Amino acid sequence: MIVKRLEVLVVLTSLYIAAEVVSNATAGRLVQIGPLVLPGAIFLYSLTFTLRDAIHAAGGYAAARGVVWGGFLANALLALYGLFVLALPAPAWFGGEAYTQVFGQSARVVVASLTAYLLAQLANTWIFERVRGSILAKVTSSNALAVLLDTAIFITLAFAGTGAPLLNMMLGQILFKFALSLVLLPLVYAVRPLLTPDPGDSV
Repeated sequence: MIVKRLEVLVVLTSLYIAAEVVSNATAGRLVQIGPLVLPGAIFLYSLTFTLRDAIHAAGGYAAARGVVWGGFLANALLALYGLFVLALPAPAWFGGEAYTQVFGQSARVVVASLTAYLLAQLANTWIFERVRGSILAKVTSSNALAVLLDTAIFITLAFAGTGAPLLNMMLGQILFKFALSLVLLPLVYAVRPLLTPDPGDSV
């Protein structure tokens, strides 16, 4: 059972890191759902809150903090290596416009993204650990704060002073992210039994 739990935890961690990196790569593509204009990453990024909660519920506080820092480093590597590759000379026949659109984010957007991610996810981890009660209470309270922080910090740092409608952008994303995180709540309940130690297990 110990081996099985480790396998599940590794799979969840891998999915979390992958979701973070893919979300960063697709965030620049906007989508419109009714009156809301949202980043294309919003569906997958909302999953990261639930994945982190599942890892925390089963693996504990240290595992949750570790995966948050892993996600931060993965996002930083994607941003920095993307900028490094774009700075290198390309063959005259190579059309690199698509790469520039994906990886050519301004330093302001990169800093905003990394700052919002780290502060929101660490707050999510801290609140989840300290709230007493059911998993539902832990997930809803920690995700509500994390979604609020993530959206407010990113949009403020990235778009303040540009004339963008900051409050409208924030409201749509906060509601959508939080609603999706609740829809995905059964994932936390589904994986927790797989990762709860048996009374006879030893490590």
